[in-house]
Amino acid sequence: MIEVLSPAGNIAALKSAVANRADAVYLGLENFNARLKADNFSTHNIKEWVDFCHLYNVKVYVTINTLIKQSELQLLDTLLLACESAKVDAIIVTDLAVVAKAKKLCPSVALHASTQMGIHNYLGAKFLEEIGFSRVVLARECTIADIKEIKKYTNLEIEYFVHGAMCVAFSGQCLLSSIASGNSGNRGLCLQLCRKEYKESLTGSKCYAISAKDQCLIENIKQLVEAGVTSLKIEGRLKSAEYVGLITSKYRKAVDGLEITTNDISEMKRVFNRGGYSKGYSFSKKNDLLYTKVQNHMGQFIGEIEEACKFKDNFKLELKTKFALKNGDGIKIFRDDSEVGGFEVSIIEKNNNGYKLFSRNAFCRGDKVHITLDSTLTEKFSNDVMPKILLEIDCKISQKNVIVNAMYKKQNITYTENVNFELAKNLATDSMEIEKQFSKTGNTPFEFEIKSVQMQENLFVPKSVINNIRRNFVQFLESEIIEINRQNWQNELLANKAKPEKCTSDFLQKYDVISPENSDIVICEKLDLDSKNCESIMKIAVNYNNFDKSIINYAKNHNNIFIKLPKIAMSADLKIILKKLEELPKNVGIYADNFYAYYLAVISKRAVIGGMGLNLFNRDSIKFLGLKSFVVSSELSKSEIEEIGLPSAVFAFGYLPVMNFCHCPVQHFTGCSCDNCKYKEYSLSDKYGDFKVKRSKIANCYFEMLNNSCHFIEKNELNGNFACIDVCNFENPDEIVSNYYNNSCFILNNNVKLTKGQFLRGVK
Repeated sequence: MIEVLSPAGNIAALKSAVANRADAVYLGLENFNARLKADNFSTHNIKEWVDFCHLYNVKVYVTINTLIKQSELQLLDTLLLACESAKVDAIIVTDLAVVAKAKKLCPSVALHASTQMGIHNYLGAKFLEEIGFSRVVLARECTIADIKEIKKYTNLEIEYFVHGAMCVAFSGQCLLSSIASGNSGNRGLCLQLCRKEYKESLTGSKCYAISAKDQCLIENIKQLVEAGVTSLKIEGRLKSAEYVGLITSKYRKAVDGLEITTNDISEMKRVFNRGGYSKGYSFSKKNDLLYTKVQNHMGQFIGEIEEACKFKDNFKLELKTKFALKNGDGIKIFRDDSEVGGFEVSIIEKNNNGYKLFSRNAFCRGDKVHITLDSTLTEKFSNDVMPKILLEIDCKISQKNVIVNAMYKKQNITYTENVNFELAKNLATDSMEIEKQFSKTGNTPFEFEIKSVQMQENLFVPKSVINNIRRNFVQFLESEIIEINRQNWQNELLANKAKPEKCTSDFLQKYDVISPENSDIVICEKLDLDSKNCESIMKIAVNYNNFDKSIINYAKNHNNIFIKLPKIAMSADLKIILKKLEELPKNVGIYADNFYAYYLAVISKRAVIGGMGLNLFNRDSIKFLGLKSFVVSSELSKSEIEEIGLPSAVFAFGYLPVMNFCHCPVQHFTGCSCDNCKYKEYSLSDKYGDFKVKRSKIANCYFEMLNNSCHFIEKNELNGNFACIDVCNFENPDEIVSNYYNNSCFILNNNVKLTKGQFLRGVK
């Protein structure tokens, strides 16, 4: 069965999703969810709404998908216990601390891996399966080939984003909002700085250079299902109820095998779109992921302004269009691909070519008109009237009891109530009257079709008693249906082999995780191997693409060399990486910036350093992985690092990667291909400076956007913790290493701005 999974940022959106036949909804509670700005639900009302959804055969997944500080772990316990009590179907997880606690506190709840975990190849997926996950929400960057390979090597259910906003940065690896403001995307407070204007260096244009279009894969469901996707996820927990309802209804229609028409697509665009739709990484042209002209809702183009003139103290516009506008609709006006205004429709008159409209602002002939709020759609899909659950009912009434039987999903639900009816002294109650009273379901979730009423002869049955029995039966029916649905889902999971035993405590027993004691770490592209620095530095992590024969030869006689595997390695890249690792001496360890790299180190019995890309925020997640050598998240403050209580490596020097791209910005702006690549230097700039964009290639090209200020935390500020310094983007790496460890002053270019990042303040 293919699941339509809808967002529920509030009660209205949840009802709209259920009313429009979502198979499941995902929602957040008051803490630890990636959409904290949504209305969300609470530990106090979650059971009520889980029961509501389960009654309508809709599953509920609770998002606990942010990184959690050491001081917050006790609060996490409260959320997990609430999920167990409410009988939610799954929790969507980012932080491994949740996994460890979930085994103890909510053992009946399935684990789904959030897209924020950045899972994009089969090794990362295998790791999740081994530690107890039943489902993975794949990184949006995964292609059809990647999905097929993951499905081939695991029994995991695969959830995939099919509609809504796209993160331009690789899943879980965006620090831009965090660095700029302390509002962390990994903590549910992203400011969406990717949506603002930047000047890009290739053409010199100022535009929305990294603003991604919305994704729409409604025409590609067949290919996704054939690849192994079982859940079609709609993005939008900050969207309106009408958005949730309309988009859910369209994907429901597609999954049911009905034709998706041009009108369906038009309605979807009217409710929300950014620059049209992209087909993501699997189905788009490589340069079709961004829309650089406008970054907000564009609606649907409906016509042009033919005339504009002064009208009393305002303006009269003549709009040429075939679209049926209504008063109360919302429109935006565009000129030269830029938004110049908008207003609520006020129709003066209608003619054969379109409408004459009233406007307070002046516009020009030839301006393009888009409808951005269709009042008809708003009214239709913001309606929270729920569909009735139709059931066939049989009643058997005797002097001593009433037995009511309903059939639900081929299961009999039988309710018995003991009574003491009197024999009729005058007129006996007939079956038609019983049928009439039982049919009065009113505002209950049900509609009854009475198949038969069997009555003992000559009984007097008061209406009030039958009405009371009906109310009791409805309550009983609700609880029974909820339980039937829950049990059916459990059976489906077991049948699909998608619910492994939660073996979270067994992972470290199964594998011997080799992680040496923590120490100073240098990340580099190249160091002078003859330098005394190489002998004194405890650990050296060399970027994958720079790991050449000279380093291999050096590593044969030294145990402090690690290969820094890329954060992103799609299926084609992974084959190359695995082949290269076979050529390396066994004493070469792995610096792991993604769970695939960690798992690869463990199963290949290589020493492992947990890199910043693992987003290590607390002691529980570090211990879960069996790590002694690791770099804590750069989003933690000095005091928060100390709260972890383990000797930690801290990112102390270098340019912090704030974004990783799987799309090619060069191709988007120049139209070139990989065969005639014009990439030399590339940067994005704002009023604070340039963000340099660095390219790397395995089978695919990847791009890393660096912070415009250089991290510099002096060694004596680390309070006994260790330094991780990154000298990859400097011409004199050996000199920098020497100066840092000698506590010497850095001699850097005067143009280099220094920052301590979040070391002193942390993130919200």
